[in-house]
Amino acid sequence: MIHIRISKQLWLFSFFFFSTFHLFSQGDEKLSFLFVGDVMQHGGQIAGAYNKVTDGYDYDDGFKFVKPLIEEKDIAIANLEVTHAGKPYKGYPQFSAPDELSTALKTAGFDVILNSNNHACDGGEKGVLRTLDILDKLGLKHTGTFRNKAERDKNYPLIIEKKGYRVAIMNYTYGTNGLKVDAPLIVNYIDSAVLLADFTKVKQMDIDYVICTMHWGSEYQSLPNAYQKNFEKYCYELGADMVIGGHPHVLQPVEKKIVNKKEKLTVWSLGNFVSNQRDRYKNGGLMVTATICHSNPEQPKSPVVLNDADYILTYVHVREEGVLKPYYILPEYNYNELRPDFIGPEDLALMNQFFDDSRKLFSEHSIGVKERKVNPASSISDLYKAYLTGYYAALIENTNSTQIPTYMQSAFSNYIHKVVKPDGTYSYLSGFCATKEQASEARSFLVDCKLGNKMKLVFVTPKEITIIEE
Repeated sequence: MIHIRISKQLWLFSFFFFSTFHLFSQGDEKLSFLFVGDVMQHGGQIAGAYNKVTDGYDYDDGFKFVKPLIEEKDIAIANLEVTHAGKPYKGYPQFSAPDELSTALKTAGFDVILNSNNHACDGGEKGVLRTLDILDKLGLKHTGTFRNKAERDKNYPLIIEKKGYRVAIMNYTYGTNGLKVDAPLIVNYIDSAVLLADFTKVKQMDIDYVICTMHWGSEYQSLPNAYQKNFEKYCYELGADMVIGGHPHVLQPVEKKIVNKKEKLTVWSLGNFVSNQRDRYKNGGLMVTATICHSNPEQPKSPVVLNDADYILTYVHVREEGVLKPYYILPEYNYNELRPDFIGPEDLALMNQFFDDSRKLFSEHSIGVKERKVNPASSISDLYKAYLTGYYAALIENTNSTQIPTYMQSAFSNYIHKVVKPDGTYSYLSGFCATKEQASEARSFLVDCKLGNKMKLVFVTPKEITIIEE
């Protein structure tokens, strides 16, 4: 399989390649969020991402089917349930994942990483510190663990300022599997006194909306327990506007509710976003999206309220593709109509079972939130077709080097995507084009930008890259 990596700006550049393509957008008066569950890294995932040709790790392809859904929202938030403690890399029970995992999260479009969870201390002091260092190096905002009290005092709660809104994001865990790190390091634990102090601080700040993310609940249980319900109630009493939960590794219901005459959103458990847990109920997750806005659009200082919320079910499909074995995160869609062998009969049955189980749970217990699916007539569907059947592009360079080309580190990175070929080597291409003529336009654009003058036109399929014009 050809592996594809793209950037948000490339979607804009590709507009004239796929005439039907457009980005979903909200009006400027609204701010949109996307929440996903546990990003895990078991041993099978580490092995699957290893490229023996480059002696490196590549996770990008696993996220490509959810990338357009992530990037259409203003703020995308994921729970990183591993550490980046460095080599030797290892999975359960004490995770140390390759740094490339968080690089892939950034490439996929995530803006905020949650670190406070029961695996936060898996790598000891080194794991906490190095994870923060990697996220800082990548420019990814994060919260939940801190190097010291001064850092927490300065940066907590995490304040996101966008479209004129100031949103506070808070993050806590019930525990860390009995592992602890010594001061000055800090991990946020769910504690009523700590929550009270933090919310008191928030009330003294100029904050429009408060999102409290909680790592809690009983593993593998599909309904919230008393502990979750008590702390959800407490968070709302203190002033939270949303309570977003994870940890059980299975889905739990989503509820819109009225608390003190204001609409709130509770997600009891988002499940696994990506993992190697293949058992029933554990092999998928939930992408919850929500928008907020001023209660009176004509008055920018009016109270900020929940505008709407929905969710997308996703399933993790493992498939060997050349030297890699991606863990594809798949929204429900008829992939086999485009590539008949993409999901085998047994895997297809398991995927459908996950979707059926989830819908049954939500029909009985979720309140006020509707499911969203990928529209087969949408621009996202057009992109899926390119992934699964083929597209035209301008070939910039072939290489087996792990060194990222200079142009990928410049403004030109907006117009270039990386492809991992079946033999493990890389190609760098421009454009997801429906025709050869459109690919020629992409080539001319980059030539005019003096990126090069010897680019070839190619046709890219899941199995090969064919040169169609020198």
